[in-house]
Amino acid sequence: MGISFLLPLLLWGAALAAAPIILHLIMRRKPVLHSFPALRFLQQRAVANRRRLRVNHLLLLLLRIAALVLLAMSLARPVLRGAGWLPESEGPVAAAFVFDTAPRLALREGNQTRLERAAVMAKVLFSKLPSGSQVAVFDTAGTPAAFAQAAAAEARVDRLSTASHSVSLPGVIAAARRLLEAADLQRRELYVFTDCSQGAWSQTGERERDKPPEEGSLTTLYCDIAAKAPRNFAIESLDLSGERIATGTPLAVTARISRVGPEATRQAAVEMVTADGRYVRRAAKAVSPGEGRPEVARFEIGGLPPGIHQGRVILDGSDDLAADDNASFTVEVGSPSRVIVAAVKPATKTARLMTEALAPATLRKAGTARFAPEPVNIAALNATDWQKAAGIVLLDPPPLSERDAEAMANWVAEGHGLAVWLGPAARSAAAFNSAASRRLFGGDLVRVWRSPDADNYLAPGSLDHPVLAAFRRVGDAVPWQDFPVFRHWEFTPGEPRSGVEDHAATVVATYRNGMPAILEHRVGQGRVLVVTTPVGFFAGDPDAWNVLATGFEPWPFLILANEIVLHTIDTAAERNVVAGKPVVLPLGRRDLPTAIVHTPAGEDFPVAIDRARGTATITATLEPGNYTVRAGGAVGGVADGFSVVLDPSATDFRRLSVEQLSEVLGPGHRLVRTEEDLVRDVNLERIGSELFGWAIVLAALAMAADWIVANRFYSPRTGVEPSADAATVFAESNADEADWLLEGTTSGISSDKSAGIPRQEPPPLAGVRS
Repeated sequence: MGISFLLPLLLWGAALAAAPIILHLIMRRKPVLHSFPALRFLQQRAVANRRRLRVNHLLLLLLRIAALVLLAMSLARPVLRGAGWLPESEGPVAAAFVFDTAPRLALREGNQTRLERAAVMAKVLFSKLPSGSQVAVFDTAGTPAAFAQAAAAEARVDRLSTASHSVSLPGVIAAARRLLEAADLQRRELYVFTDCSQGAWSQTGERERDKPPEEGSLTTLYCDIAAKAPRNFAIESLDLSGERIATGTPLAVTARISRVGPEATRQAAVEMVTADGRYVRRAAKAVSPGEGRPEVARFEIGGLPPGIHQGRVILDGSDDLAADDNASFTVEVGSPSRVIVAAVKPATKTARLMTEALAPATLRKAGTARFAPEPVNIAALNATDWQKAAGIVLLDPPPLSERDAEAMANWVAEGHGLAVWLGPAARSAAAFNSAASRRLFGGDLVRVWRSPDADNYLAPGSLDHPVLAAFRRVGDAVPWQDFPVFRHWEFTPGEPRSGVEDHAATVVATYRNGMPAILEHRVGQGRVLVVTTPVGFFAGDPDAWNVLATGFEPWPFLILANEIVLHTIDTAAERNVVAGKPVVLPLGRRDLPTAIVHTPAGEDFPVAIDRARGTATITATLEPGNYTVRAGGAVGGVADGFSVVLDPSATDFRRLSVEQLSEVLGPGHRLVRTEEDLVRDVNLERIGSELFGWAIVLAALAMAADWIVANRFYSPRTGVEPSADAATVFAESNADEADWLLEGTTSGISSDKSAGIPRQEPPPLAGVRS
């Protein structure tokens, strides 16, 4: 730690300290000689006065010298170096600039986006970088970063734009620190530009914490670019009645809309894409969500012909963030999905509850049923054409042979779905558990659990799984306790083993006793859902294992049965994905080498078609909107599509609380909000702490002390009785006149006109003879 000066040449001003000395010597008054007798008592008083005057003159001299020296030092702008978090050394630095470029950074305030605000603050930092510094620019879009000159890095900042993040902000910070740790320069600085939002720091993964500064280590400064008073409407989520619906079935679209800022009303609308690529409005309604109370807008779109249809939900008007004002979707309209329902003989009777749940008679007659269930005797299942079916439902299946289990597992692995409701026909765990069955179901049966007191029932712990997501609309209102389960199989998921098609089953829902009720197992490209209790018993059957389908108003079973089948067969294509997630489309063409993908921005790029499976895999899905995929010509070709929506965190600009910021940034973090704060912090830590203010205050105090002391020493004395001795009067009233009194050794006093003292004869001193 040491003192240096920004303007050292001004230190020559300290030479002015000689001025008081010179003036003191020049203006010193010379004594006038006078003759005066009998000086014994006067000489004693003069000695005391001389000593006092010497001390007073010395104090005044020191005060005047100090005032001039401090004034010169303050004008030279002294700084204290080595007291901050940057290394005490001069020269270039290795700096990393980390920018959060998620779509929420397009939020405008004062006609300036948050990303533009970050660029302005970054340019202030660029102007403060020492010559020869190396700078690397990182962003959450995943753009490669390397050290470059400051001019090139500044040009890179000017080209930044918002995009769906491929890397989380903590992950980018970790990458920037790794690059800085490998830098050759000793001084390393990290600058993070963030809106301090929940979307930036609430992502899955380890949060990046600031490390305590160490000598020679890199240091971190966070630049807060958040908006102070945003105003925004947002589409938080978008739900469809299904990605594949039957011809004649209306498409139900549900949008969850929220608001931040003052109360207002906007119009939400659904627009569908026509054959010529235009968006046509099909439905609209006004929404007025409250602060912190989202509003749900539901639409029904009917009359969609068979084929792939794309659309979007938009919010009319404008606000501070446009990225969350629309959400796209894709749906396939076609004939009802063929589902084989295999049950014990006679299947038309034992499978009736399931077939009615999947396709009620009224919907079948109207032609709007989602599924086309086909009852089949389970013993004759091998004689049925599986390839034309989207899925199979096994109701209370007996133990499968190795051959049947292998064949079904291979069929599921191609992208089909299987739903299994286990029951008494399984007989025993030993008979049911084979290597092929374990591969198909992902686990083993253990034993049958009984609850004769009817105190056991389905009790899902959460509604996050797609099978249970439909129950979110009613939440805790599902009366599962009204549909007791008397018996069920204990199912133990197997251990995960290597291989694409050999994963362990995962629990979707449990019973009240904690045992697994619904499990999911992935086999290749397909899914298997296992329910550990059966359906098929009629009401009043004393051997019934449950009353899920036969209880009073069993609407939960209807939803559950449809969602299970829909989830298992909805594996061929996922047409609505989050930005950044790859999409696999089954084009059904193995004779074509490539397909052309048309992006929402109007660009086209080719993708290869997997000739073994007839699928196209698209990985460039960072841009939200509707994508179309075409293979072959206009005649005889294939047309498909998918939609990409933003991850909710990409537009979540809600600010973290002070406690949350301390948690994610770490204790002792440095956070600046304005350019003035930024310059102050950089100057403080890189240049040092300026002492101008303290120096000028001390100089002013020294001048004030000089004035006070001078007035104190030379003020006229009042209230003192005049002495009979004129020499005594002069000695006490003026220090300069005391000198000539000391010289007056002759008798009498001579007149001194220059001193303005009239000539007089002093009276005789007391006790002295004349």
